[in-house]
Amino acid sequence: MGFKTITSNLSLRQLRAFLSVAQETSMTRAATRLHLTPSALSMLVRSMEDDLGFRLFDRTTRRLVLTEAGQQLLPTVRQVFDSLEQGIDAVRAAQQVRASLLVVATSPLLASALVPQVIASFRQQQPEVRVRLVDATVESLPALVRDGSADIAVCTANSDISDLAASRLYSDRLMLVCPVGHPLAKLREVGWPSLRDQPLILMRPGSGLRSLVDKAFGRRPPSQPPVHEVAQVATALALVAAGEGIAMLPSFAITRAWTARQEQALVTVPLVAPVVRREIVALTRPADCPSAACEGFIRHFKLVSATV
Repeated sequence: MGFKTITSNLSLRQLRAFLSVAQETSMTRAATRLHLTPSALSMLVRSMEDDLGFRLFDRTTRRLVLTEAGQQLLPTVRQVFDSLEQGIDAVRAAQQVRASLLVVATSPLLASALVPQVIASFRQQQPEVRVRLVDATVESLPALVRDGSADIAVCTANSDISDLAASRLYSDRLMLVCPVGHPLAKLREVGWPSLRDQPLILMRPGSGLRSLVDKAFGRRPPSQPPVHEVAQVATALALVAAGEGIAMLPSFAITRAWTARQEQALVTVPLVAPVVRREIVALTRPADCPSAACEGFIRHFKLVSATV
């Protein structure tokens, strides 16, 4: 068989066949090891020899013996499979590390309320899962999930998430927050039109809550600019307690953010006309099968939010 100066690309099946026969020195034993018929294995070895242009084995009556060329090639083939196994092991280890790290992104508002409590109780149940919290602007949260920077985004549902999978976590209602002595504090419910002339403490423009409030006012916005625009519910509550104005905040966040002293000094009143609710969802990538950690976190979040 003449040597070919240019050879075709050898397949992994050919290389594995060569390695198995070299190790077993028997076509029958190597075929059993590879779950092939002896004839199929023989064809793989012969096709490899044809591609290389030289014989790899001398066939005797009792066994197969490597030729000089086969002996020279064997260490290289072993190295190919050793390198391949090392590469696969490295990828598998990286995936296992990734699977044990759960990156949860949420808004500063939610990051200061319920989410830390959910993370802490989840880690008690699943100590092998590391959870990293990322607080980011509301508008950036879907993008963090899309590009893989976060496994889950906990945020309000909106129309910009149609390409993501959304699991409902809980919903809460916007409430009026005012001092105990405020005239509106005595009412059973308050309509949004009654707030137009009040000194308002609002969340900053661009936040999910601000969008809900602006939408609730509709075509009749407040008659004067807000006295304060803040980023945190706790800040809004402190300003209301100080007599700086009134605020419209979600019931769940209020109960999580106010202090014991504020609980005595402030009153919440249901808002109507319209009743405004915000849906809190967990966003994930639909193309990816959620990991067990991801699914477990979402399930745990629903349980915690239903009991606090």
